[in-house]
Amino acid sequence: MNPPQAACNYAVLRFLPYPETGEFVNVGVVVNCLQPCWFDFIMEEKMTTRMKALFPDQNEQTFAAAAAAMQQEMQRVKAMIRDPKTCQFAFHEAVRPRESTLRFGEVRTLLTTDTENLTKELFKRYVRMEARPQTAPQLVAA
Repeated sequence: MNPPQAACNYAVLRFLPYPETGEFVNVGVVVNCLQPCWFDFIMEEKMTTRMKALFPDQNEQTFAAAAAAMQQEMQRVKAMIRDPKTCQFAFHEAVRPRESTLRFGEVRTLLTTDTENLTKELFKRYVRMEARPQTAPQLVAA
């Protein structure tokens, strides 16, 4: 018998210092599952070699400050969660469009049997660009 699957939404956080060019680097991921009620977030805390190569004129301290502010915002949003309804509201609040160098991409949906490791797996895949695991979550068209 197959374990139960949870439908989860996620969005990748992008570092986009020059919005007019459209160039970005993935720097984080936020995940939301309603059953079980789950909200999680991971992001790079300092500029990686890839970010420095693509955006050499960007100040590392400025990125670190923006990353700290985003971490604080995600903690604030997570503190709002009481049940599946507030979990969904918190996720949509977190990924709403902002005028910032850190912006979330489109919301995607997938099925998983392992919500506890999902954020780490998505972070490895989209931010660290590590090979796709053998037990990858099943993507679902939203």
